[in-house]
Amino acid sequence: MLSRLLDVVTPRPEGEDRFIGGNMHPAALRVYGGQVLAQAVSAAVATVADDRVIHSQHAYFLRPGDPGTPIVFEVERARDGGSFSSRQVVASQRDKPILVASMSFQQASRGDDYQGDMPSAPEPESLPNERQLSLEAGRLDESFMITTGEDLDIRLVDPIDWGHLEPRQPLLQAWMKTTGPVPDSRGLHHALLAYLSDAFLVDVCLIKHGRSFDDPRWQIASLDHALWFHADFRVDEWLLHVVEADRISGGRGLGRGSFYTRDGRLVASTVQQSVMRLR
Repeated sequence: MLSRLLDVVTPRPEGEDRFIGGNMHPAALRVYGGQVLAQAVSAAVATVADDRVIHSQHAYFLRPGDPGTPIVFEVERARDGGSFSSRQVVASQRDKPILVASMSFQQASRGDDYQGDMPSAPEPESLPNERQLSLEAGRLDESFMITTGEDLDIRLVDPIDWGHLEPRQPLLQAWMKTTGPVPDSRGLHHALLAYLSDAFLVDVCLIKHGRSFDDPRWQIASLDHALWFHADFRVDEWLLHVVEADRISGGRGLGRGSFYTRDGRLVASTVQQSVMRLR
């Protein structure tokens, strides 16, 4: 449910610059990386002045998260300058870090403006969503519903048939939004986009050679994640995430994503490297 997602991505304060977060999918085999990215954003936002807005997050995934254990977020106020603030966040379970992230915030500024054109894509209303497709195929994994839950509406232009994989071009387009309204808190919308940004960056590298997450011969996991925010947006309105694989080599894959509003504004960019190697 969307209400649970909003609660999970907003860890509760416990002492100075310390926060405790729950898990969205407690019955899963691991914690979804996007959840921890989102919680780290929320924890950092809570320690920064309201006139400063996050513009970048750089994170490393260090260990798999245990979905049955709460996550502790500790924020270091690295710097508060004249117009920028920097925060370091360590997410831990059982006193061991599972993610470290650096975030930068900026006061509103003015300057030049440029972006490339948004790629063409069918309207989201013309496409089925991932939950509908999974239900029809009888393969809904209720323990790990990242793209198939009732909290998010995600519609791929060319859906991946994980049951009948064939090598294909490493390009995906996915319309994304929450299934209901989100409160008017800019930091919450940023956290939820961080949650969305972890979807499909590994997938787009796997489909190039017809690989699957559940192939026991392969080790597949996210290594690091970078996210840049360019302009205001709402996650309860349609965003087009265009995802491409830039490079697959050395047992790693590099995926790149761009988030566009429906009227064509580029509002966020993301890059992620994953390990993809034979065991």
